[in-house]
Amino acid sequence: MKLKSDCIPCLVERAKYECDIVFNEDREKIIALKEIIAFLLEHLNLSDELNPPIFFGTERERIIKRRSGAKDPHEHVKRISNEVAKGLLPEAYKFYDAATDKIEALIRIAAAANSMEYGIKGYSYTDDLFKSEFVHTLNEELNWDRDSIISAIKTRDKILYLTDNAGEIFFDVFVLRELIKMGKEVVVSPKSAPVINDATIEDLKEAGISSSSLDAKCRIIPSGAYIGVSLEEAAEEFLKTFCDERYLVIAKGMGNYEAISEFEGRKELGLKGRLIYVFRAKCEPVASSMRVKRGELVAKFV
Repeated sequence: MKLKSDCIPCLVERAKYECDIVFNEDREKIIALKEIIAFLLEHLNLSDELNPPIFFGTERERIIKRRSGAKDPHEHVKRISNEVAKGLLPEAYKFYDAATDKIEALIRIAAAANSMEYGIKGYSYTDDLFKSEFVHTLNEELNWDRDSIISAIKTRDKILYLTDNAGEIFFDVFVLRELIKMGKEVVVSPKSAPVINDATIEDLKEAGISSSSLDAKCRIIPSGAYIGVSLEEAAEEFLKTFCDERYLVIAKGMGNYEAISEFEGRKELGLKGRLIYVFRAKCEPVASSMRVKRGELVAKFV
């Protein structure tokens, strides 16, 4: 997905939100914001094809980390999100146990969990709101390619699951365990290092999956330290699995959509017919690109 005009104020507002988290002095915030805005201006070359938002977002994160010296600027927020999600897991279990269509229930749980997100322009989120509305969210209208997705999950034996945020990783682990019970061989891909509030290997471990807890039906292969997926920066092991046409790819979150939609049609990757995006469309550029309503729960088969 290419950068839209609406993305520019969102990138800057997110930068200010994150500067408020890591810097105490206003001067420090201004210096970091100046560098971020300078990078944005430098790469807004309208004579060339515009980069996707995640290109600018990833560099924003790197500037803030470098300026602040913080290894994980979002660590505190991520810990809170994990605690919130952990407390809501019983509701996910009840919803799943009561469902007649188990695959639809898993997609709904995965999509509803993607509601957990801070710092998006125009998207109002609080932990208390998420907790109070979670059961309702599970039953919201879902804009999805039902038949294609159900068929793909039923017929594919191998699944590559690209995670998104901390917090929702607890619900992702629930989904992964149920897919394994269905006989699926699963590769789960968190981030290899902190970037925004995305789940890392440590968050995955906190949610109950670590290298020591896995069996032959599940492996961990990190996707890198980039928002979404970068074909240039991802490790060879990840790219080998990502391009393996035996795997159904389930890509969680808007960042993965913004990144992968840029190259999903490349024939050498073989993604068409084996790619599912799952997220809440929390901003207008993503909703417009996906041709859905802003705020909708979305699951789309490519």
